[in-house]
Amino acid sequence: MKRLTSRTGLFLLFSLLAVASLAGVALASGGVATGGGTGTGGGGGGGGGKDYAFPIRAKHTYGDGIGAGRGHQGQDILANCRKNIVAARSGRVRYVDYQASGAGNYAVIKGKKYDYVYMHMINKPSVKKGERVDAGEKIGKVGSTGRSSACHLHFEMWRKPGWYRGGRLTNPKPFLKRWDRG
Repeated sequence: MKRLTSRTGLFLLFSLLAVASLAGVALASGGVATGGGTGTGGGGGGGGGKDYAFPIRAKHTYGDGIGAGRGHQGQDILANCRKNIVAARSGRVRYVDYQASGAGNYAVIKGKKYDYVYMHMINKPSVKKGERVDAGEKIGKVGSTGRSSACHLHFEMWRKPGWYRGGRLTNPKPFLKRWDRG
């Protein structure tokens, strides 16, 4: 076995620290892919007669999902900033607000069984509280507002009675994958 020199040892140590540092940055930004796959935002809505739509109308990839080692409560969908976000399901807008320490610009849409939560939009959502929206209707644009360091949509689903009303978190990834296939 070859003996390590101090130069080789230092190189290995710095390499390991660099990899660990990059992994930490990726985790903090929500940019770690957990499930792979890319898509183009297929699905219904927008006059297609379907009662669902994939929420991003652009090329995208899946990022961190439920848990992600830090209590993450949704599914991140990475896409370029300013790409359109549409309502995944029809419903009535429950909240439109801004939260600097977390969600950034966000909207919550109350559907039949779930509340659908859309976070980190680049600007204030284009829908208003109380407004009815259809699946596929534009509600905002992908951004990186609030506690975010990369352009993406953080998407959550909550069973009735809903988000911040005692509802139960539901993993949105199986729904998103199905909607993505169209």
